[in-house]
Amino acid sequence: MKKLFYLIVLVAAVTLFSCGDISVSNNTVVTTKGVFVLSEGTMTPGSAKLSFYDNTKDIMYNGIFNPSNLGLFPDGIINVNDNLYITEQGNYNSPGTIYKTDMNGKVLDSKSVGTNPYSLCYSNGKIYVTSGPASSVSVLDSGMNTVKTITVGVYPQEIASYSGKVFVCNTSVYGGPYDSTISVIDANSDEVVKTLRVKPDPSSIAVTNDGKLITGCTGTDGKLFMFELTNYTLTDTLTSPYGFSGNLSVDKLSKDVYFTGSSGDVIKLNLDTKTFTKIIPAPTGTSYIYGYAYDYINMVHYVLDAKNFITAGTFNIYSAQGIFKKSFSAGIAPRRIVIYK
Repeated sequence: MKKLFYLIVLVAAVTLFSCGDISVSNNTVVTTKGVFVLSEGTMTPGSAKLSFYDNTKDIMYNGIFNPSNLGLFPDGIINVNDNLYITEQGNYNSPGTIYKTDMNGKVLDSKSVGTNPYSLCYSNGKIYVTSGPASSVSVLDSGMNTVKTITVGVYPQEIASYSGKVFVCNTSVYGGPYDSTISVIDANSDEVVKTLRVKPDPSSIAVTNDGKLITGCTGTDGKLFMFELTNYTLTDTLTSPYGFSGNLSVDKLSKDVYFTGSSGDVIKLNLDTKTFTKIIPAPTGTSYIYGYAYDYINMVHYVLDAKNFITAGTFNIYSAQGIFKKSFSAGIAPRRIVIYK
């Protein structure tokens, strides 16, 4: 969740629903291939939700986390060897929780971790979790035990891994210090081996098909930076005319990279021509595009609209060309997408 969630003033909105929505709170759903959606919920315990969209049956199952409920503000989810790992922030400036589930949402294990754990990634047999208030990354072994804590920059949030390295976006504290760096961690030594300087608040990070690191920084100036991964030399700085919000998503079958702009539009960046194109305009009315991913196998865009952060948001599907196809009700503040291929 945005780290200012305690300060957001929310307004009422109308939520769209689909006839394909099914509520299955705390019941087992057998998943095949589709999309997991993690929704933060509100300050109310039990309001967070794990959902699953079955793209073969065209059904959205809401509330598959089983047994019991997710805690306060789950914000990270990854699939490792057909197990889901989910981080829950918990109360502000307090330890959070990491859950291990099977692909049907059944909880297999859970452990305390970090301070408001946010995003996570996997490398070299270990899980890496960002802790914003602690300015650190927790390293977990295969049993989800914390084996090391690595100090990084200010308020680390997004994290990604590639070829034995872990990349951490360091951001800022509301009304306090800010950061403009990416910390590079070696997954063998679990030490910071490089610090890359960008602009304030890098908010998303990915690796392109040709092996370059790409990151974007929040704001209307829309700065994106590209680094080669041998000596971490800056190879390009690009400016999006649509600004940059986050949610970088790489099309594995082309030279295209997608992200959300500062106004909530979905933007395509072609890395050959270095041109930016608005693919999906931001929805009208009360909306906030909170999560996004491109599914290059099914060639569709998934867009999560948090609406007003009080009522249920929506999981929206668009064609590769950006044509709206359908919408399903999701949980409150839908944030993360994991595509189960």
